[in-house]
Amino acid sequence: MNKGMMFLGMGFELVGLCMGGYWLGQYVDAYMGWEKSSAYLILILLIGWFFHFFILIKKFMGDDDDTKASGNPT
Repeated sequence: MNKGMMFLGMGFELVGLCMGGYWLGQYVDAYMGWEKSSAYLILILLIGWFFHFFILIKKFMGDDDDTKASGNPT
């Protein structure tokens, strides 16, 4: 249950990053007079989120292997 909540939180984190990237990109567009900075900013934030996700998956799989080796089901 606890690990499921971690992944649910990551979903909210992803939605927050997309919304924040869009809002910040709109601000940068208006301030600097650029075009499409929202799309570029969201793409950069998504790439960072994927790195974060893969690091957590590796940690999650390592914790799972440790519990299986010790025989502890929790």
